[in-house]
Amino acid sequence: MRLRRKTDRCGTARAAMAAGVAALLALAAAPGVCGGSAEAGTAADATRPAAASRPAAAALAADASRPAAAESSNAEAIAGTWVLQQASSRAELDGVLPKTLGPALKTPHVRGFCLRVPWKAADEDFALLEAGLAIARGHGVSYSVRFMAGRHTPARVFDKGCRFYLAGRGGQEKVPVPFLADGSPNAVFEEAYDAHVGRLAAWCRANGVRLLHLAWYGQDWAELNHGKEVRAQAGYSYENWLRAHLRLIDIGLKYGGKDLAVELPFSGHGPLTEAGPAFADHVIGRAGPCSTLFFCQANGWGPGGDWGAPTAETEAAFDRIWRKPICRGQQAIQPQDYQWADLYRKLYENRATYCEVYAPSFTLQHKADLAEEIRKFAEHVRAGGPPMPERPR
Repeated sequence: MRLRRKTDRCGTARAAMAAGVAALLALAAAPGVCGGSAEAGTAADATRPAAASRPAAAALAADASRPAAAESSNAEAIAGTWVLQQASSRAELDGVLPKTLGPALKTPHVRGFCLRVPWKAADEDFALLEAGLAIARGHGVSYSVRFMAGRHTPARVFDKGCRFYLAGRGGQEKVPVPFLADGSPNAVFEEAYDAHVGRLAAWCRANGVRLLHLAWYGQDWAELNHGKEVRAQAGYSYENWLRAHLRLIDIGLKYGGKDLAVELPFSGHGPLTEAGPAFADHVIGRAGPCSTLFFCQANGWGPGGDWGAPTAETEAAFDRIWRKPICRGQQAIQPQDYQWADLYRKLYENRATYCEVYAPSFTLQHKADLAEEIRKFAEHVRAGGPPMPERPR
């Protein structure tokens, strides 16, 4: 099962929030916090052409919601609040624009627009991504893209022999298995994944996009899938499953750099409490501490915590990731209404560089409170720079 979604809870006084932000601003300036200079690139950076000219860095410093300068670090380019919207077609995207997405993107101090799409909806034709880019530019905000694999993987990948099991709608959708029956890698999927991420990374660089959200093998979403379905497959062992996902991390790291951050979520279908810290250690070992070419993400950001875990003990086990020197963002657990001061407090506590809020949340009862927290977070970034994880001591 998907980790349990949680219910809302009461907010706290705004005075307490302001005090907490002030204290965390002071803490962020302390020597123990990673700064932009910790960013690591890849060997390919030296041979890549310079990114296209963007608004001046001074303008970015003046307002954290504006599109990032090409000379800025990845963290500076993506820090703040992003509006998240899923669409599987141009018609669906156009349909939510007037009453949901458009008003959300007009919210002052929003950093950007993140479009989440099924892989098969933006496979070899990026027209849907282009449409999202036009919307972002039309609203004067940054842009990022996210694709989902799992049951959203293109049929051509399975046609080439990618191993799968059936799940999803009506139990008739193909979902890639991370390993073969003998435990060896699913080379067909990984080859297709590598090629797709390479095309996406090139498209992002050509269009000044600084954040590329990647997918795991997954099932229903982009998140991790270590559920009972995959554990029931011949060839499963925790080690085989883990190694398959470490290889996807390595693919992502290959295409990240000083001009493009890549992200993978460390939440999803469990059990996952041992996997998340292992993934973080792998990233740190490959890219170095506090490298802004890779961001992990907690997609269970809500009233009960960051990970959407079923118990406080499981939530605490996931929180071990926050004690590691890995850059991070957070995604709202649902397109719902919340006591937004409570949720944003977690961003400061976790030193999250950015967050994603679903577009429908901007239309609900507490939309004014949400707008105020977005403004405060933008001010936080302006005053102290992008929030970063603690530097290892």
